[in-house]
Amino acid sequence: MKNNYHHGNLKEELIKKGIELINEVGEKNLSLRKLAIICDVSNSAPYTHFKNKDELLKEMSLYIFNLLKLELENTRKKYKNKENLLEMLGKTYVIFFLKNIKYYYFISSRKDVEIDLSLKINENNLTALDILKEEAINKFSKYNIPDEDIQNKILAMWSLVTGLVAIINMTSKNYVENWENKIDEIIKASFITYYKEN
Repeated sequence: MKNNYHHGNLKEELIKKGIELINEVGEKNLSLRKLAIICDVSNSAPYTHFKNKDELLKEMSLYIFNLLKLELENTRKKYKNKENLLEMLGKTYVIFFLKNIKYYYFISSRKDVEIDLSLKINENNLTALDILKEEAINKFSKYNIPDEDIQNKILAMWSLVTGLVAIINMTSKNYVENWENKIDEIIKASFITYYKEN
């Protein structure tokens, strides 16, 4: 008989186990019933946290992006007011998914993940991208760069780090012994993280 009471944070465990299950058997084979068995709880227990599978999937994406946001916030605090802040935010993004491959595979498989590439920032509910946007705006607005150009730079930076994550996960690990050092070199070599006045 399964436990009706679960010690610890059942919602978080369902999310974590759900991400692992999707990586192992695919999204179509995910169900709240299967997760109940894995977490050793009653079949009804998951429904106290999620109405259905779709809600669970959305919470999984939110969980991952919140972890990423926390990492970016820590980097921002550490490198606040330093010239290389944007580069370090980019590196933090790449390293996060390099160390959490299952999160990368889950997010890259989602069709319902939306990102806001406008210059709007919701101060009350910052996202991982908002942190990059905020710091990019702070940096580039000093040079009176038009908003459209700032937006293009943000898109270029976001594309760089997401592209790096994809490349690392597609490339033979023999290509580079230490990807962390290589990431530094690649981001520093890009021209999109700085601006010179003419």
